[in-house]
Amino acid sequence: MSKLLKNGFIYLVLTLLVLVSISVESASAAEVVDYEEGVTNLNNTPENSAVIGDSLLTPELGWKRYDGNNPKITIGNLTDYSVPTFEKFYKGTTAFFGNNNTASFIISGTKFRIFGAIYHNRSSSVEVSIDGNVVDTYSYNTQLNHATVYQRLVYEKNNLSSGTHLIVIKNLDITKPFEIDAIDVDGQLLSSGEVPDVQSITLDKNNLELLEGSQDKLTATVTPDSAKVIWSSSDESIATVDQDGNVTAVREGEASITAKIEGTDITATSTVIVKKPSNESSNAILSITLVNGITKEYDVTNKVLNDYLKWFDSAQGTSTFKFTKTISPYKKVTEYIVHDKIASFEVREY
Repeated sequence: MSKLLKNGFIYLVLTLLVLVSISVESASAAEVVDYEEGVTNLNNTPENSAVIGDSLLTPELGWKRYDGNNPKITIGNLTDYSVPTFEKFYKGTTAFFGNNNTASFIISGTKFRIFGAIYHNRSSSVEVSIDGNVVDTYSYNTQLNHATVYQRLVYEKNNLSSGTHLIVIKNLDITKPFEIDAIDVDGQLLSSGEVPDVQSITLDKNNLELLEGSQDKLTATVTPDSAKVIWSSSDESIATVDQDGNVTAVREGEASITAKIEGTDITATSTVIVKKPSNESSNAILSITLVNGITKEYDVTNKVLNDYLKWFDSAQGTSTFKFTKTISPYKKVTEYIVHDKIASFEVREY
């Protein structure tokens, strides 16, 4: 009997160990929440109301707050970086970045906020770059009555395009550090390994103007760069395109050239306008014989000749066509030919 109880106890212990192991594995596999989510607005207002300079101890509605020491924030120079502790910092610590140091982070969202203390011993000039473009500078040392207030909103950027953005913060002050006590985002702070493989395509030209028979090339930039591009024309009787993006103008008109990432609905389009070659500089002698036997000769461009031919085919009666020429000593002489006075005409191109 005692042996049976002993075996039952051992079985129970082993079962409990298995359950504990499964529980631990499940907990480790669960998502780690490294942010604080906003549940109210500053001063309990209906909408977000915090502005630059406000002390905001918790994020507002729609925002997530990440600590300034979050490992998803990349530090440019580790030897010029420190983590002081003080109860008034967010979660008791902050991150200091020294002269010419940088901090960078990736967000998924459309806006972000940076928090720190506003104090005379903080940087007077910090540069903000977004996706490789410098967009702003801001300061930490604007202060009132030399009083230090912690967890202040020092910078905010709104209305970014939806998606992922690389933010780089650089200290331009050679004597004072800048601080990141916390970062608020309306989406998420991402590590480099969490950035989704976003597909996109753009063309180097949104519009092309070509003469009949001429060619030009469109270049597509795709993400990822291994994506295959399929080219097509909305009207190949006007313009064609090969699979290298070379566009050939066929005849006068307008067509759309589309570049598409294979296997997706992601496209970019360029409008192609095809025109007839201009012959303005071509010349001809137009010799017009009137019914009274007088002959008039005019040195005309191809455009004037075409206009005359169209007029002659459609006009009648006393309708006139105007010719302008130079006859010394006059600056300009205008002659009007009456349609029903024309007996014949001759065109001699040269």
